[in-house]
Amino acid sequence: MNVGSKINTTRILRHIWLNRGISRVQLSHRLGLNKSTVSKIVADLEGFGIIEAEAVGEASRQGGRRPIHLRIKPAWGCVMGIEIQTEAFTVVGVDLHGDIFFSHSEPLDIRTTDLISAFVDIVERFRPSLEANGLPLIGIGVGLSGFVDPAEGVLHASAPLEIYQPISFTADAAARIDRPVPILVDNDANCGCWGELAFRHSGRPENFLFVLGEFRKHTVKMDDYRIMALGLGLVINGRVYHGSTYSAGEFRSILYKTDQVNQFSITDRQARLFLQDTSVNDAITTELAIHVAFLVTTLNLEKVVIGGPIEVLADDLTEKIRQRLIENWAYPDPVECTFSVSRLGDNAVAFGAAGMFLEHLFTVPVPGAERPMAPHGVDLMGAHPATA
Repeated sequence: MNVGSKINTTRILRHIWLNRGISRVQLSHRLGLNKSTVSKIVADLEGFGIIEAEAVGEASRQGGRRPIHLRIKPAWGCVMGIEIQTEAFTVVGVDLHGDIFFSHSEPLDIRTTDLISAFVDIVERFRPSLEANGLPLIGIGVGLSGFVDPAEGVLHASAPLEIYQPISFTADAAARIDRPVPILVDNDANCGCWGELAFRHSGRPENFLFVLGEFRKHTVKMDDYRIMALGLGLVINGRVYHGSTYSAGEFRSILYKTDQVNQFSITDRQARLFLQDTSVNDAITTELAIHVAFLVTTLNLEKVVIGGPIEVLADDLTEKIRQRLIENWAYPDPVECTFSVSRLGDNAVAFGAAGMFLEHLFTVPVPGAERPMAPHGVDLMGAHPATA
């Protein structure tokens, strides 16, 4: 398939994905493609089995053929989403409509193995469970803490995982998996952003912040330091923002004390009581609200999403952010910002990692983009039996 065909095929796929029930005629009008081109590509995609007719619409007043509404076939395949933390991992199975049909979490001692070996073991263990549902595995998305270059699939550094030399994660992992499957990787908080982009087809926000708050070991070796761990993901102009060194979203409070391990001004003893002591929870949400409100007004963000175990404090955190926005804003019209909760708890990162893969599967390349993209579009369809 030449470049032009790949682009048009991906454009049509993306429009069907984002506009469930769209017809061939509508695709032709919206994409500026002639009807024969659309019909041929749709026929090819139906042959692959990735799209299907959802319903037959009503004929127009002038008569003629009744339009056939198209949709992505959810059972064409599944995506595995994985989060690897300092002491545990989570794996989910997601169909092409974003519905989770499998999830599992368990402890993981990364000190007894290495990151790539742990990942490969997770894939080989749980791939049969996902494919037992009759959905072939078409891709894997991975969320890791640290500086991640998603285009090259490289983990540059991760203080929580105690990795300080670059690891070619996707290349090394792909070489060790029994049956090849595309792999994408990104920072854990960024995966929260991908989940919001991939699974909110209507009214997708262009500029928003994802707040990921988890309770875990500070690093893989610090068994006595299970504390609040916070990361931020940013979407600017509809794209996940990574920064020039892939460190965007790394958080440490401006009130941080240099003799503490945790990211806030509270003591480490207090930080260990996160989600157990109301006074600690109040201190963390109060301090976090200051930072979030600052980012909302400075970057003109339209939405804040709260994900991970910190979701249980979402109402309190949201109210404090709103109050800060009122106090910090100098204009008569209020700041326009909405708030939501991922409602996935411990699954938020793994689910978002799966969303990252789907978003790339249905993404059209941007001509002249400054940064290279990770694999995307029809180039990610090769793992499926119908296209292999």
